[in-house]
Amino acid sequence: MKNRIVKWGLPILTIVFLAGCSKSLQVSYDYDSSVNLRQFKTFRVEAEKGMAQDPLLGSDLNKRRLTDAVTQVMEAKGYKMVERDPDIVVRYMTDVKDRQQIRSNNNYSPYWWWYGPMPNNYSTYNYQESRFILNIYQEETSRMVWQGWASGNVKAPSKKEDRGEVMLNIIADILRSFPQATLDTYSRK
Repeated sequence: MKNRIVKWGLPILTIVFLAGCSKSLQVSYDYDSSVNLRQFKTFRVEAEKGMAQDPLLGSDLNKRRLTDAVTQVMEAKGYKMVERDPDIVVRYMTDVKDRQQIRSNNNYSPYWWWYGPMPNNYSTYNYQESRFILNIYQEETSRMVWQGWASGNVKAPSKKEDRGEVMLNIIADILRSFPQATLDTYSRK
């Protein structure tokens, strides 16, 4: 009996624990299929122009963290950061929206015939949904060629040092589907 608990109980507890630690952010992306994304080699990072930033997520501190995170992830993918005439411009924006979820408990039970029908119970849950959006524009045409975003409930890290790491992980998740830079032996910038 003990062996059976150890054999099956520990893996099941591990799966339940890992499911509980799963990310609360949903990541997705979209791109222009007529553009070869592998042709780009250089980039620049800046905040999205003309968009209202969230006062907390869009603060100067978080803008620096976002810029550093995007730079680090793009360089890890083989792109080179330049200030003048980049192939692509990576622009970011953040926002937070108040959301409400309504839950209904329909109290149908096998004993309804004895106790009678129960009224529905409704409960509401208020939360804030954060969004991190990366827009990638081709510099020479100012045309958006790729967009990635993460949205969901972001909890503040417990230590101030962790904030940069949280931002880096979010940006890495968003840019995971953006292609690596290719080495072109014929033209180098």
